[in-house]
Amino acid sequence: MRLGELDIPDAVLDARDRGELLIFAGAGVSSGGTAQYPDFKGLIKMTESHSGRRWRGENFDHYLGALENAGVDVHRAAQQILTNPTSRPNPIHHDIIRLFCDAESVRVVTTNFDEHFNTAAGKHFNGAVDTYTAPALPVGNRFSGIVYVHGFVEDCPDHLVLTDRDFGKAYSTEGWARRFLVDAFRKYT
Repeated sequence: MRLGELDIPDAVLDARDRGELLIFAGAGVSSGGTAQYPDFKGLIKMTESHSGRRWRGENFDHYLGALENAGVDVHRAAQQILTNPTSRPNPIHHDIIRLFCDAESVRVVTTNFDEHFNTAAGKHFNGAVDTYTAPALPVGNRFSGIVYVHGFVEDCPDHLVLTDRDFGKAYSTEGWARRFLVDAFRKYT
């Protein structure tokens, strides 16, 4: 089946029809187009302008951690970069939401920080889709809605998962992202 820009395999449609579909979406969905947001590498380059330090190809989260250790408020810088009033959802945001038959069956997990899935869901389901933002995530094997697993730009900027320390908390020491994702991926297709 073809849905906008997406070629949907039958297995995905079967999972949707059984109520077992989960879409996991990353930065590519909100990069370029009408969304106009950078991918993680672009975010690094824009954030370094706040520091006077140059990114030299190290891991993104390590670099942002080093900037934070040097006194740069990387979370607020990222929030400013990812708050653009002219940004609009890309067609793929809408296509992903349209995969689901109703608001109760939507299961989208995203590492994006922007509000574009909420905007698309609001258009297609009159805003009736539940939203969860890190670190307050639902139980992974019993949820519906949109989950911002790495935080949401409209919330507290300190909740954005950007630095090596943030990833350590999310997936190891506090483990809220790990617990959610393990449970979600065990149950849903």
